[in-house]
Amino acid sequence: MAGGPIRWSELLDQHNPWTTDPSESDPWQATGRSKPAGLLYAEHSCRRTLDEERRYYDRFEANHSADLDDVPAFLAHRLQACRDADDPRIALDDERSRRERWYSMIIPWMNLYHVLKRSSYGSLLPPSFESTADADELTNRNAFVGTIVVDDDADIRAVAREHGIPGRFVVREGDFSSSDVDCAPLPSEFGIDLPAPLLVGEYASGSRYPLLPWSDGLVCSCPYKHDRPWRVLCKHELLAAVVAGGEESIFLPITQGLGVPHRARRFVSPAIASRHTPRIESESRQ
Repeated sequence: MAGGPIRWSELLDQHNPWTTDPSESDPWQATGRSKPAGLLYAEHSCRRTLDEERRYYDRFEANHSADLDDVPAFLAHRLQACRDADDPRIALDDERSRRERWYSMIIPWMNLYHVLKRSSYGSLLPPSFESTADADELTNRNAFVGTIVVDDDADIRAVAREHGIPGRFVVREGDFSSSDVDCAPLPSEFGIDLPAPLLVGEYASGSRYPLLPWSDGLVCSCPYKHDRPWRVLCKHELLAAVVAGGEESIFLPITQGLGVPHRARRFVSPAIASRHTPRIESESRQ
């Protein structure tokens, strides 16, 4: 969000993470383009997280009964699995190597770089786009719609009459683009009781996905985000971050449809927003 809008000139024409290797030159350097500020923040965040996690491994090695309460939830789950393994030391070494690979290579190279392509995030930008699209321009072409999501057996007209709302803002969960791909979760699969007021992204690329309240923010339900555990960002969440940053708010705007609760619009945890300041090491600017 702090990185601001992204210029067309900052997006990659080509980047195939499956056929290229991080040992090769940085694709932005290779094309002579500037990296988006948000990407610089994200890469530094990966390095910082990797450094911060090392203390948990060290403590785990020193004391196998160490309390995991203050360890981030996903890592705590993985460390508990190491503790329960036949050979905890080997399991811990494997887990440490796996996560170092995630933060140093997979998340930046295979996720963030891949999203920052003209064929990915660029597909959500206005036509004949040449410079920087601000939040208003982005929401002219992409909508955040307040809806009531119902199960597939619901009578849309009856729900609309009951709540006194236009029927076009009542949507069966099976009608979302998520329903076409097994790995893309529907709201009910996230434990959300239907009917539920949710914010739905309707995108210039033709897709429609609900943004699902999870933890202290929202997560996109598109298959790209959920097909691999190391994908921490999709193009729809990147657009939401740019729009929210332009609004200077942790809440996404409703550009069409019904008013929905703040819980369904809160893109970032208030606790994170209150203490987060982007930090970049000097070498990442070079």
